[in-house]
Amino acid sequence: MSSMESINRKQLRITDLNLDCLLRILDYCSEQDCLNLCRVHRTLRNVIGQNIFYMKTLDSLMCGHRNYPRISQRTYNSLSYATRLSIARNWLQGRYREYEYYHHAQMFPTKLLLERNLLYVTHMDYLRVYGRANNEPLQRRYQQEISSSSRGDISSFTKKRDTIFVGRVTGNCYIWEDGFANEYQLHSAKEYLHCVDFEDDLYVTSTNVCAKLWRRTNELGLLDLEQVAELPQEYKVLKLSEGGERLYGGLYTEADRQALREYDVESGKETTLNSNTLSIYDLLIKDENVLFTGNFDTTCRMYDRRSHRDEAVFEDPFDSSFYCIEYDGLYALLCGAKYHSRVNLYDIRMPNKYQQLYFPRRSKRAKHPSSPVYSIACDNRYLLIATDHNLRVFDFKQNYAECRDYRNIFSDKQRIPTL
Repeated sequence: MSSMESINRKQLRITDLNLDCLLRILDYCSEQDCLNLCRVHRTLRNVIGQNIFYMKTLDSLMCGHRNYPRISQRTYNSLSYATRLSIARNWLQGRYREYEYYHHAQMFPTKLLLERNLLYVTHMDYLRVYGRANNEPLQRRYQQEISSSSRGDISSFTKKRDTIFVGRVTGNCYIWEDGFANEYQLHSAKEYLHCVDFEDDLYVTSTNVCAKLWRRTNELGLLDLEQVAELPQEYKVLKLSEGGERLYGGLYTEADRQALREYDVESGKETTLNSNTLSIYDLLIKDENVLFTGNFDTTCRMYDRRSHRDEAVFEDPFDSSFYCIEYDGLYALLCGAKYHSRVNLYDIRMPNKYQQLYFPRRSKRAKHPSSPVYSIACDNRYLLIATDHNLRVFDFKQNYAECRDYRNIFSDKQRIPTL
C-alpha cells in the first residue's frame, strides 16, 4: 500500500463526525452558510434542519410550526425546515413570483376558500372548485361547478367538513351536500344578503335589514331551516363560535363606534363589546377569547373578551379601509385593503408597524387598476388575492424572484394608533 493511499484512507469527511462536533462547527456558520450546506449532503441537511432551523422557524411569520397552526393544514406539499426558513425570509423581504388566474371581464367581488388540495372560488352565481398542482399554484380548469336552480350572484359561502352553505344577494340560500342542493328563500328578494355561516345544525344569515338564526331539521329525509331568532340590525359580517354557543357580529354602521357585538344563542342576550370602531367589514375568531376585525376606519383590531378592550390595533399606513383579513393561526395577520389590490402583513406581537406590503402588478386587461381586495387566502407558500377582474397568486418559494420590499417606504416612524 502506497503512502498516499494510506493518507487518503485516514482522512475523515465532515459527515463522519458525531453530532456534538458537527453542531460545534456549525456554530461558526452564518444562516446563509447553513442553507448552502443543506444543498451539499443529506446528512448535513438533516442535522441542520432538526437542530438549527427547527428552532429558527418555530414562530416564523407565515411558516411557523409551533402547535401545528391552521395555515399548515392547508399547505399543499410538506416543507422542510430549511425551506420554511427561506420562504419566511421571502415573505418579509417581498420576494415572490406573481401569477394571474381566471380573468373575467365583468367586475365581481370574488370570495375564496383554500384547502390542502382544493380552492373554492365564487364566480357570479356559481361556486367553482379548482384543484391544486405541483408545477404551478393552481389548475387552470375547474373540476366542479356548484350551483342551484335559482340564479343570483353569490355574496357569501362557508364550508365545514362536507357541507357547503351558500348565500345569494337575493336572499336565496342553499345547502350543498352529497352532490345535491337544498334551496331556501330565507330573506326577501328586496333585501341584500351580506353573509352566511353555520355550526352543526345552527345556521345564520344577515342582510341590509336584519340577521336571522335558523335551526336545521330533518324529518322523513327532508331538510328544512326553521327560524329561531332575529336580530333587527344590519350586520356586515357574522361568525358562530366553535360549538355554536355564541355569535359574533360586526355592524355595518354604528354611530357610537361600538360596532362589535356578541350574541348568546341560548339566552338570546346581545352584548355590546368595547371595541372602538365605526363599521366592521370582516371578522375572524382566533380562539374562545380573541377576535380580529377588519374595519372601515383604516384599522384591524384584536379584541380580547377577558380584558374587554382592543389589545392591539394595526393601522394602514395609507389610511385605507380593510375589506378582508386572514390569520395564519400563530402570529401573522394579513389585511386586504380597499385600494390598489394591496395586502398588508402584520405581526400581532408588534402592533405598531406593518411587516410588509404586497402590490399586485397592474393587469393589462383590467380597465380599473385600483381594485379592492375582496378576499384573501393563503398557505405557507402562496398568497391568493381576489380582485375585481382576476385572481392573483404570489409564490414565495421563488428565491431568485424580484424583491419588492416596502418595509421602509416611510423614512419617519410609523404612526402609533390610539386604542
